[in-house]
Amino acid sequence: MPLGAESKSSGIWNEVVEKCERRLVNWKSQYLSFGGRLTLINSVLDSMPTYMMSIFPIPVRRNFLWEGNSDTKKFHLVKWDKLIGSKQKGGLGVRNLKIQNQSLMMKWLWRLASSEHALWKELIKQKYEMEDHWSTKMVTSTYGTSIWRAIRNFWPKLRENCSIRIGNGMKVSFWEDSWLKQGSLKTLFPDIYILNQQQKDTVAEVWSNQGWNLSFRRPLNDWEIQRLVDFFGILEQFKGTSTSQDGLFWNHNCNGNFSVKEAYKKFNSFTHQVTGWPWKLIWKVKIPPKVSCFTWLLAKQAVLTQENLMKRGIHLSPRCFLCGEEAETVNHLFLHCRITNILWSIFINWKDLFWVMPRNIVQALKIWSSFANISGHKERWKIIPTCIWWSVWKERNLRCFQNKSNSIQKMKMNCLVLFHFWCKQEYMEDLESVMNALGTL
Repeated sequence: MPLGAESKSSGIWNEVVEKCERRLVNWKSQYLSFGGRLTLINSVLDSMPTYMMSIFPIPVRRNFLWEGNSDTKKFHLVKWDKLIGSKQKGGLGVRNLKIQNQSLMMKWLWRLASSEHALWKELIKQKYEMEDHWSTKMVTSTYGTSIWRAIRNFWPKLRENCSIRIGNGMKVSFWEDSWLKQGSLKTLFPDIYILNQQQKDTVAEVWSNQGWNLSFRRPLNDWEIQRLVDFFGILEQFKGTSTSQDGLFWNHNCNGNFSVKEAYKKFNSFTHQVTGWPWKLIWKVKIPPKVSCFTWLLAKQAVLTQENLMKRGIHLSPRCFLCGEEAETVNHLFLHCRITNILWSIFINWKDLFWVMPRNIVQALKIWSSFANISGHKERWKIIPTCIWWSVWKERNLRCFQNKSNSIQKMKMNCLVLFHFWCKQEYMEDLESVMNALGTL
């Protein structure tokens, strides 16, 4: 931890950046595919700055995913805020470091509230003074306080997600703390609160074995009596104090203990969640990671077809590289192109399916998987759409970048060989065997 550092200074992150750069060189990341870079981000880079994130607010992360170590500017195919959700919700499973940062800093606030005699807590208490038994006062001075000010700013967010675990009642404010399920008594019964003479008392001071000892500034009016009845009705849920210490209860797990993992899940509200997203058909099938990432881009309509390139300001012909008849959109190239349909027909005819081509990639994945049970090979069946799309993309790029093309028969062969390879079947030794297999389909 850099001593005396300004918490908002980018300089405090230099060591973390250097470590990341060294790790990237070691992994030779310039040779990694999109799927490889995604794995590197999730398994290595996101975990490296964890300690620093528990102390300092983190600045924006670099765009390693799309560009790698390349000096060439590349297109960012999907907005970053659409990546940071879980794979189940339509994202790439990349962690939201801002939320991770906040969750780690909240851990210090939780420790402050739950630790009893820690030396660091005593130092914090002496320097900033306690607002109540759980947290310090707001930091208002400007010198030597930037780290704790940044941490203390998350106290309201933490507090609203916690309730009070009553022990002996000596730390819990009877009126102001939310120690009942409904909230604080001051908020629920402001009229009774104004009349009460024990506004600063704790639960232990108001409670006795005989009941609640409350005193009021004046006799209550008739209409106030009913409010008092309601007031004591809510207090009936209280079962009495014990010998244990009071504490906070984290509301988002069973044991009530704060965890960074649970906080991240709670606060990471992914605004781009897609209903019915077929994540298992993208990430749970047995195909290479780079192909899973490619399928994800397809489902997001983000692959760089001619149409998507034109949307980015590149002037070129919109025609499909395979058929040359229609505009090359994602749905046309991978679903509706007559050349692509020839590859689809291999597997459709194999099982005599009644198949109407869906409108988009997501629908195609869902409908195709619905036939998995009747195929006899459920897991292999789910591979087929991606196998076709990957074969189509490779052929499209061959025609686009090398001005070459394969015959229809060779495209069929390549697709079938790829399918067998992904299924981990015995590889056919020669092309004649492949051609014979194609002839039987």
